[in-house]
Amino acid sequence: MIIKSKKSEILFYLSYIVLYISLFIGDIYNIGNMDILARYLRICSYILIFISCINLRLGRKEFLLMIIFLTVTLLYGIKTRDLYWSILVLLIYNSKSVDIKYVFKISLRIIVIGIISTLTLCVIGILPDVLTSRDTINQINYNRHSLGFYHSNVLPLLFFYLEVYYICIVKERIRDNVIICFMLLAGIVNIFCHSRNALVLSLALSIFVILTKKKAEEYKILYRTTVLCIPCMSVFSFSMMFLLLKGGIWNTIDAFFSGRFRLAIFKMRRIGIHLINIISNESFINDNITYVNGKNLSTIVLDNGYLYIILRYGILILFVYFLIAYRLAKTNKRNVCILGTLMAVFWINFVDNDLVDYSFLPFILWAFNDFRTDSIFEKLKYKIEGRRMPSFLWKINNFLTSS
Repeated sequence: MIIKSKKSEILFYLSYIVLYISLFIGDIYNIGNMDILARYLRICSYILIFISCINLRLGRKEFLLMIIFLTVTLLYGIKTRDLYWSILVLLIYNSKSVDIKYVFKISLRIIVIGIISTLTLCVIGILPDVLTSRDTINQINYNRHSLGFYHSNVLPLLFFYLEVYYICIVKERIRDNVIICFMLLAGIVNIFCHSRNALVLSLALSIFVILTKKKAEEYKILYRTTVLCIPCMSVFSFSMMFLLLKGGIWNTIDAFFSGRFRLAIFKMRRIGIHLINIISNESFINDNITYVNGKNLSTIVLDNGYLYIILRYGILILFVYFLIAYRLAKTNKRNVCILGTLMAVFWINFVDNDLVDYSFLPFILWAFNDFRTDSIFEKLKYKIEGRRMPSFLWKINNFLTSS
């Protein structure tokens, strides 16, 4: 049993590492066959995670629920050619036997190695330093360096997530000198990349954890705010697309956020709003519109994670992220630093789109790491006991709740 357990963990870590690297490659400027390499790596990770499932030792209830989730997501994947949710289901079930701290450590090390490798390739001239301007109606003229990545926002966000991962790993053992180093790095990177959102959130998070790291008591307001972060920002993001049509102060707010909500309106008009959106990635990405500044856009990037989820997958999928926020907040109810860090991650997705990307993946696995279905079936059994039920429902209930 110990050997099988270790084998299962090794397969999970291998599949996670390969998948994380393949998704990281997507943020590097695409030269040659980089996208083909990423695709093959993803296929390898899918094979590894499926093999890992063979070694899973699940109870009847857990196994049945996994099959249900997997079947639903596979049907969705067959229709849309998007296997993200199916792989996520398998990753969640395979990660239940591992220490989530190591998942964060692995993620941190991949990002560090990835940053060093990308910057090195950029310095020696293999990867280009793409100069970008801020996407607003009135373009700002100064250049923003990508330093080997596909956009100038990527590197600042990676340093932000490095700090976030560090806090999640060490928790109450945060060292001030390390946090100060992250603050300095955020400032240095901002000189080249001019990513104000990542800079502000990095500095705000650093100051917050330095001031609160020694506090261990429960803060109900902070806990509830963390739980409500995703619902509130989802509602505000969705409302902004309609409020913006009224002009006035809403135009000013959109201009401050680089016109991302106005771009979302163009995407919404083409895609529409659905409870569940059955559409392929290719159909979702390809656009052909003329922006208000006269620029022709073949693709529209939604730099808002909540709008991306709403428009790409549908409104109902947001409830999965509501559950994730609740689970993460509940797990860390008495850790002020982690609650503040979670809020920062939820906030960064208001101005970026990482909810279905590699940087947010460790948090999804963390949310369901100790989640068990036994209590769900016990509640089901309690509710239907003593009531007259059709015989087939009694058989299903006995099957699910039997030891």
